[in-house]
Amino acid sequence: MMITMVRRLIAALLLCVLLPTARGQVAERTAGRGEFPALQLLPPGSVVHGISLPRYENHRVSALLMAEKLEILSRYEARIDKIHIMLYHENGEITSLKMPGARYNFRSDLFNAPAGPVLMQHPRYDAQAAGLLFYSATHRGVLTGPVKTVIRHVAAP
Repeated sequence: MMITMVRRLIAALLLCVLLPTARGQVAERTAGRGEFPALQLLPPGSVVHGISLPRYENHRVSALLMAEKLEILSRYEARIDKIHIMLYHENGEITSLKMPGARYNFRSDLFNAPAGPVLMQHPRYDAQAAGLLFYSATHRGVLTGPVKTVIRHVAAP
């Protein structure tokens, strides 16, 4: 029972990585600016293993974040280790991202994986980078260099 509750709390934490942080009226009353409410229930130093968190858009799975370990560093920051993210596109294509670790800051909405390699695979290209910066509030990111990209020729339908 307790493990299920902790996993639900961690799932809520990781949801912020894939979705912009939503702070409603209840969250504003219970957490300060830049804090994620669930972090108030898990003290710094808390560690959870075996994370798997789907993201849904319009009743379909659009992404899946899997991680070996999540550690709460503070009320504002978490470290995630051995990350694998699957992005499911509407046309059936799948993009896969793998990286050894990252930090997520709830104040800045920044997902920072500075120590790669970051491996990105898509049916039309492969990329390998030294790191990744992703802003969950805008759903935009950048691979940091050096970056090597291989683009495959895909025949038009």
